[in-house]
Amino acid sequence: MLVVLAIAALAILTCVVLVSLGRGGELTEFPPDVPPLNLPEPGQLAAADFMALQLPVNLVGYHTASVDETLRRAATALSARDTRIAVLEQRVSELLASRLQARQEVYAGPNGGPRTEHEPEAPEQPLVLEEEIVETMTVDSKGVELKTEEPE
Repeated sequence: MLVVLAIAALAILTCVVLVSLGRGGELTEFPPDVPPLNLPEPGQLAAADFMALQLPVNLVGYHTASVDETLRRAATALSARDTRIAVLEQRVSELLASRLQARQEVYAGPNGGPRTEHEPEAPEQPLVLEEEIVETMTVDSKGVELKTEEPE
């Protein structure tokens, strides 16, 4: 009896080793029980796609594989958009910096800045200032009095 149990244990151990090494055959793959998600590729996802999405439901809640696939696609789409936004912001900042540098080079030139192609004409007669008006203030007990005197 002990010999039979030892042979049975050895047979079971041999089968376990063979199966664990991959010689016992493969399990068959079953098709999923849920329909595929109707989502476009990650680069084409929009807010309307998520609003119209209806995830399949199991006995205990949403189908886990479908939710994982949806979240993976959303994360891929968001990271692609974030990358594109970062690249565009970098390009804008580079363009603004080069534009600012070009302006600084123009104003820092030997002439001291851009000039128009024509010089304004000087007046033919010198400007004559009108006679100066002298204002004096006197303070008395009633308040301040302002007097205007014209020079003679």
